[in-house]
Amino acid sequence: MSLPSPAPLLAVMLLASTPCQAELVAHWKIDEATGVLAADSINGHNGIIAGGARWNTVNLPPVPSGTNAALELDGVDDQIDITGYKGIPGTGARTISAWIRTSHTNPQNRGILSWGVNQTSSKWTFRIQTSNGTPGTIRIEANGGFFVGNTVVTDGNWHHVAVTWENDGTPDVLDSKLYVDGVLDAEFGSLTTPPSASQSIAINTASSADVRIGDDFQVNHNWFGGMDDVRIYNEALDAREIAALAKGTPIITNFDASEEVVASGQAITLSWVSDPANDTLEIDNGIGDVSNLSMVTVNPTESTIYILTGRRGTSTDSQKVRVLVEDPPLINRFVNLDASTIIEGQSVELYWDVFGESAISLNGIDVTGEEQLTLSPVETTTYVLRTSNDWGVTTTALTVTVLGRDSPNLSWTAAGLPAGNLALWSPHINVTGNNAIRFVRNTGGTVQSGASNFTTVSQWINSPGFNLASNPNDSWQDGLGDLVTKANVTWEMVFRPGDFAGTHVLFNTGGNGDGTAITIAGSLLDFRFQDAATTTQRLVISKDLADIGTATDFYHVVCLADVDSATTGTAKMYVNGQLVAGPVTSAGTIEDWDGGDLAELGKGSNIPGSTTFAHTAFTGDIALFNYYGNRLLTEQQISNAYAGIAGEFAAFAITAIAYNATLNQMEVTFNSSPGSIYAIDSSDDLANWLEVNDFIPAEGKQTTYIIEQINPFEPNIPAQVYRVRLVE
Repeated sequence: MSLPSPAPLLAVMLLASTPCQAELVAHWKIDEATGVLAADSINGHNGIIAGGARWNTVNLPPVPSGTNAALELDGVDDQIDITGYKGIPGTGARTISAWIRTSHTNPQNRGILSWGVNQTSSKWTFRIQTSNGTPGTIRIEANGGFFVGNTVVTDGNWHHVAVTWENDGTPDVLDSKLYVDGVLDAEFGSLTTPPSASQSIAINTASSADVRIGDDFQVNHNWFGGMDDVRIYNEALDAREIAALAKGTPIITNFDASEEVVASGQAITLSWVSDPANDTLEIDNGIGDVSNLSMVTVNPTESTIYILTGRRGTSTDSQKVRVLVEDPPLINRFVNLDASTIIEGQSVELYWDVFGESAISLNGIDVTGEEQLTLSPVETTTYVLRTSNDWGVTTTALTVTVLGRDSPNLSWTAAGLPAGNLALWSPHINVTGNNAIRFVRNTGGTVQSGASNFTTVSQWINSPGFNLASNPNDSWQDGLGDLVTKANVTWEMVFRPGDFAGTHVLFNTGGNGDGTAITIAGSLLDFRFQDAATTTQRLVISKDLADIGTATDFYHVVCLADVDSATTGTAKMYVNGQLVAGPVTSAGTIEDWDGGDLAELGKGSNIPGSTTFAHTAFTGDIALFNYYGNRLLTEQQISNAYAGIAGEFAAFAITAIAYNATLNQMEVTFNSSPGSIYAIDSSDDLANWLEVNDFIPAEGKQTTYIIEQINPFEPNIPAQVYRVRLVE
């Protein structure tokens, strides 16, 4: 196998693991066991226990740092009031941690901890809930938005629960992470633990109400059950730190070998840390009982896995270590943590887990001591991981496919699909890292083939009606854009109306609060997007396709939504390679082009607009649908895309150029549409264009224009390139 040049590895960033240095700003241990004071051991934000909550010193949670007591709250009026302490305001990073216990017979909305004010974006409430997603799970609520976990905690047992949140530049409740018993329970965008329900809302927590433990802003949401060891941090703890807060004294803390690889018979030391209260502790491979010990010496003669097992009551824990004896190193894992196909300019993170190595290289570059790299390959590259020690070499490889900068993040094409009914339409290009994205049959689509007015379009889907599905199956994670889509976007479609009658949806995502749609009413094509149902925060631009062609023609349409400025939005629309609408800029702020509803193709009624969008079933054809995330295609890119699709039938394609040396004239012949006006430009560098004539009426389906007084063979005159533009 021939390996590519290691040049792509020059764009390398070494990633080091830096522990989070979060500061504990409030800690109510709830260990007093008597009285009405719940002291804060950090900053003196002491709480007053209200409502007659009673102390419990028997049924206590396994707090790692230990606990002497816990509170029992009655769900009616019991709570802890932290007078004068307003929590973490604004968009400050935060973590809430608590031990809770509540009965499965009472799983209503119950507050764990809250502060702020009960107004949109301004409330911060951590509670259990039944109203959205999975009942009996933990939830963070910000008034207008929420984020709900998956694990039911209303089973009458003690659970450690936590929420972390930090500002990523666009503060939103969806940036929360929920944990139950030290394990990640919900993270937006996760393939394995998406929230069971969510709704976006900006975070800007008010400095109004005092912090309350065991209550939120509703009169019937007081906590029912046990509460202990409540903490607030002014940073978002990482998963390791959350796990440490939730884990009681472990049976076995760690188990290590002094060497990973040795010569046969060489002495090594096995050492461990375990709970002295364990009932038994033993190591296999003939070693046996090691109770009251912390290390033993062994002399392996072959590669061996040693297993240390401890038992305490009904609980058992095991840890193992491996020792290689005169064997080459092991590569346990070598993976690309991002998409296997990327667009030039994007990066991937490669991660490896190796054992028993003395040296590691990646495509010949020494990476000994590292375990992951961020790479920006400029071409399709195979990465070979090589590990070695005194007893041999082990290698493995993976490939990252790099597409050109003009490639979409997601592309659905009808070309190559089998004829007949289409149930699932999977993208043939997908660089999102979410391999489960696909359009799912709803009202139906039939793959057909035949002749069209575009050279490359001979296959299409008639009357498509699809919902966009992904994994996780969460209404916010439709696979398009950022988590709240606060970024530029380009949409590209090739479609045929079939008739200029009725009102149809070609594509929509989001809704009529914030969302995006491409629609056609009669022959009028609309591009719409907004992030609020107001005139100032909505853009609608239009083009009458009857000015360009007929209802039985295919059209190449590109729509651009520029929201990257986060102050105003700008819309543009290109049809058949030409700018036909825009740029138009909104009067108010447009930061987001997607809402909480799933995306749909060839169907949908929840369309951005000032009135209800009454639509009929789409009866036309769609041959191509592309999504370009975080990018606005240039005019040249759009023109090239159209020319590649339409080919010789392109409406503005120059079909012939003839030079008459006798008359010193050049005849330029191009495809045209009757009734339209065109312009011709020239350039010698494809960057700067000089207008030759901006008023050339179409002569029919082909038009010839004569450029006077031109000599293409004159010395010192650079070669000229010509283009045709539609004026009106």
